[in-house]
Amino acid sequence: MNQTPFATGQCRCGEITISISDKPVLSSQCHCKDCQRLSGTGHFSLAFFDEKSVTIKGNATGYTVTTDRGNQNTRFFCPKCGSRMYGTNTGRPGKVAIPVGVLDDNSWYEPDVVVYTKQRENWDITRTDIPNFDEMPPMPPADA
Repeated sequence: MNQTPFATGQCRCGEITISISDKPVLSSQCHCKDCQRLSGTGHFSLAFFDEKSVTIKGNATGYTVTTDRGNQNTRFFCPKCGSRMYGTNTGRPGKVAIPVGVLDDNSWYEPDVVVYTKQRENWDITRTDIPNFDEMPPMPPADA
């Protein structure tokens, strides 16, 4: 049975590819300083998927930091071109965060939540008609 993936993507050089079979469980925009430094702009747009629905081909390099909640957040990138490809967080076991910009078609993306608004720059305008949180809100249960 040949099922069309929900989304596909790749790094800039094509060494790493992503195929996702199901819709995201959560989509967000994050304004923390860490995401600002990683994105080179005011926020990062991310979609979270069940790890069972994500297939990654190629060898990514990871960089791990400890979050303000004490979780280990590992961001994976292409060692050849530097594209940020995906991330994992010990506070969200079984979930993979994908920056929506690496996906071939991300027209479906719509954030559910905006986080770390206390660090949002005045010039970076994001939605205010969805839940906005000064910091990271409590994470839903792992099976959510």
